[in-house]
Amino acid sequence: MKKRSLDALKGENLEDKLKTIGIIKGEESDVLELDKLGKKYGLEIILYFEKDLAINSTYEKDLIDFKYEDEFGRPFISAERFLKFGQENDPTFENRLTEFPLMITIAEFGERINDDGSKKNYIKGLMPFLDEFDVDKEPGPVIGDSS
Repeated sequence: MKKRSLDALKGENLEDKLKTIGIIKGEESDVLELDKLGKKYGLEIILYFEKDLAINSTYEKDLIDFKYEDEFGRPFISAERFLKFGQENDPTFENRLTEFPLMITIAEFGERINDDGSKKNYIKGLMPFLDEFDVDKEPGPVIGDSS
């Protein structure tokens, strides 16, 4: 997949640019598509397991607050790591996610400063809870850009 710059997208700010590729706060996106877009545009995709934290905290603050926690003990994880872990534990994981998309609610997006001083754009998404899964629902269209 050829990397692209977010700067090449139309829009005056991050929110406008993300809208052009189908990322809209409060709406759902397929986790596999989010991961692809993250790799394509150099975005950090973070999946949260706790709604209050996803909505009321910042990703930068959460990284500080949970820096001593094991990666799998935190209430959030990168989409890339989540998918890798799933695939390592179940070789059919990604195929099942293609058949039954895992829809993530976009909670927030922004920019953070890395340890080296560079800037990184991120998208925070909220994982669905078990009681929110509708196994009878037909999958919707895949959100993302057409290229």
